[in-house]
Amino acid sequence: MGRRWTEERRLQRQQADWIVGYLRKNGPLTTREIIEALRDHERNVESHIITRALRKSQFIHLQKRIDIDGESHSVWEFRVDDQ
Repeated sequence: MGRRWTEERRLQRQQADWIVGYLRKNGPLTTREIIEALRDHERNVESHIITRALRKSQFIHLQKRIDIDGESHSVWEFRVDDQ
């Protein structure tokens, strides 16, 4: 029987978890700021991993959209919804 998680998939999951953790400590942040943080920490910048972290995590929410120099930017926040 094959392994459930390939090494590549495990590393991608770790990267997505790092993004969520970084937002928890330093958020809210724009997508551009998240990319800068990945580069500053010498991590790979891969759009599908960033998308997975921002859209699939139950703790990451789109806070608002802002305009910077005529460009629309998403602002993401870490939030635990109490229900």
